Amino acid sequence: MKHSHFWLFVALGIVFGLNGVLVVRLLGQQLLTTGNPLLIVAFLVAIPITLITFAIAKYISKLAFGEMLRPVVVMTFTATWLDAIAFTWLHSLYHDSQEIALHGAALILWGAGLGLFFAYLLEQKTPKHH
Repeated sequence: MKHSHFWLFVALGIVFGLNGVLVVRLLGQQLLTTGNPLLIVAFLVAIPITLITFAIAKYISKLAFGEMLRPVVVMTFTATWLDAIAFTWLHSLYHDSQEIALHGAALILWGAGLGLFFAYLLEQKTPKHH
């Protein structure tokens, strides 16, 4: 991965990570509460949203889908580190309710895992040129 691409994906990891915090902050009360039937909907909706963020990163970087595994790893570790710091010391950034913040962190981790999974699948399906 080019040096400039590395920093692009760090920046995208920050942007997508902050986007996740914003979603939790704005929609947490309506979606991310224990026993709420919409909780599962939030996790299901994260699937196409993750694919959209994946496509945005691909478009901005001009890489092929099969080249996105390393970039997704960089975006994910960036966002995950920031989430870990925020959730540990600034959990009210997510929401004032610890319950909603916890569900939000789980939702963000779900999205991170989805992104890594999709990138892995696409890399596996891309023909290798030797």
